[in-house]
Amino acid sequence: MGPMRPLLSLALATGLSAGFALAPSPAAAQEGRVLVTVSGVPITSFDIPQRQRLLQLREHRSVTAQQALEDLINDRIKFAEARRFRVEATEAQVNAAYAQVAQRSGIDPRGFDQVLRSQGIEPRVYKGKLRADLSWSNIVAARYGRTIFVTDTQLADGLARRRASADKPMEYNFRSIVLLVPATAAPAVVQRRLAEANALRGRFNSCATDLEQVNRIPDAAVRDQVRRLSTDLSPEFRRVLDQTPAGKLTPPSRSQQGIELIAICSKNEVRADDTAARNQVREEMTTTEMQRIARDYLARLRRTAVITYHNGAGPGRTGH
Repeated sequence: MGPMRPLLSLALATGLSAGFALAPSPAAAQEGRVLVTVSGVPITSFDIPQRQRLLQLREHRSVTAQQALEDLINDRIKFAEARRFRVEATEAQVNAAYAQVAQRSGIDPRGFDQVLRSQGIEPRVYKGKLRADLSWSNIVAARYGRTIFVTDTQLADGLARRRASADKPMEYNFRSIVLLVPATAAPAVVQRRLAEANALRGRFNSCATDLEQVNRIPDAAVRDQVRRLSTDLSPEFRRVLDQTPAGKLTPPSRSQQGIELIAICSKNEVRADDTAARNQVREEMTTTEMQRIARDYLARLRRTAVITYHNGAGPGRTGH
């Protein structure tokens, strides 16, 4: 596994997350009042609510304007560093990543544009975040990727800790099904989609034969299959998967995109010497170290960054 893969995977995962253009066009920069500049690059009163919506979409929690501003500042700094070393992501790479995110949602890029706009998020804002994430992955991997190496002893210790766990590790293969519902939909529309989801759940018996049923439901999408070990999942999510038999759907839940169900395609106990488990432990350890390096790197850059607050804005005061 190359040193770039763990952080790049994180970048694409957070591609489902927040965003805005780090180097906005003159027209974009005029949207709203300039509240903060980071090394001369503005953050406006338009950027902050856009970032709030995107963070909330990704993290499924309330996000304050100040938290959104801090995230924007961090991304300005990250992109400036990648640009300094001339490893910023290209337009082609950003468009390819955007298309990949759309595909995972079961729609094409144009359809994904519409989904974002239904949540009050401009697609170009989302692409800006992808550009920042990919550029940051490039610079961290280029500067530090070759310094990370998981030894056989560390790998054996990681596997031993996993075996010592009270729960035997399980491998889950599942696919998300989303019945799209706009955030502003009337309660009657939400209830109708819930009824459709429950009806689908009642007749679903196998990923191999029954996913085609989703194609007959208007405005529904099936995401690509995901494989996860139980150790990678939150206790709450694992509990839902454990309570749902293989071949069945989890109870429907309301998400930012609509009504979501999880199709459990298979779940199997992982043997301690399973190659998949070894690879997973190695990638987890590499990713953890990459994250630590990236956090320290950003903290160093932030201490020397030129951050200027305007129009009464300041730390703890976004002014919009």
